[in-house]
Amino acid sequence: MAEWRALKNIDPHCFACGQGNSHGLHMRFFSNGERVKSRLVIPDHLRGWHTLVHGGVLATILDEAMSWAAIHLTGHFILTQEMTVRFKKPVHIGEEIRVQSFVNERVSPKKAGLKAEICNMSGDVCAESSGLFALFTTEDFIRKDLVPAHMLEAMNESMWRSA
Repeated sequence: MAEWRALKNIDPHCFACGQGNSHGLHMRFFSNGERVKSRLVIPDHLRGWHTLVHGGVLATILDEAMSWAAIHLTGHFILTQEMTVRFKKPVHIGEEIRVQSFVNERVSPKKAGLKAEICNMSGDVCAESSGLFALFTTEDFIRKDLVPAHMLEAMNESMWRSA
């Protein structure tokens, strides 16, 4: 298995991975060419009931991990089309967790299936997801006006390289 390498963050304001978002999760991603992973501790302001992490935050973490895997392992820009989340064990605020994701199936040239799971530090699976992702070229994103062209060009230059 290949060495894990840090992946370059693209948008500093993203809620999940943006290092400049003071309210975000500040996720950093690593890849070994087959999987993408991250470790994090969910801050108190993202709690649900009592000391539990809100399920929507866990779903966001899973979606972000699958998105990074889809981008970096397929070489395409992506949008989530659908995802399913299964909550298996509670996650508590302040508890370190890790998330891993991988491409499960290349459905077509324009679609990929991914899987992700969140584990606690004991190795217990706390939540898992599967998703279907639409794959786009830079030109597709420009044509659909999803991200400004100048940002896409900058992202395209740095996206496929490690940090």
